[in-house]
Amino acid sequence: MEGPKKALPGKVQSLRSRCLSTEELFVSQKTKKKRQQRAQSRLALARFRQQQREQRQRTAAHRAEKQWNKTLRHLAELGATLQEHEGSDGNGKVVYTVTFEGKIHRFGSRFHLQRWLKRERARAAEEQMSWAERHVQWMIDNNCDDHGNPWPE
Repeated sequence: MEGPKKALPGKVQSLRSRCLSTEELFVSQKTKKKRQQRAQSRLALARFRQQQREQRQRTAAHRAEKQWNKTLRHLAELGATLQEHEGSDGNGKVVYTVTFEGKIHRFGSRFHLQRWLKRERARAAEEQMSWAERHVQWMIDNNCDDHGNPWPE
């Protein structure tokens, strides 16, 4: 008859507990594979988003360039001259100086220049209108007839 089972030394016991059955090994390989697939999916999504971001930036730059060319064309139509130079504080910002009808206008951004240009073009278009056109425009703006009476609803 055998005697009571001896306890295995601590080192051997810990090694035995670390050994995995084939089923456990298969499950851990599956989870590793799934984890790798998720990582690859996240990488692919990040790559796709980066490509979309770059495409949007290219589109925005192209649109801004077209808009700036249109602005330059409108300035030329008005007879205004544009000068671009660095700001006096030396921070690298461009200052836009427009000479129009003997006056000098300074703008800190293209956006401000374009807003000013829009106002000037509207003023010039209004000057070109005949009295009748201006009168009709006034009636439309004020929602009234020739004599200032409100339109009937």
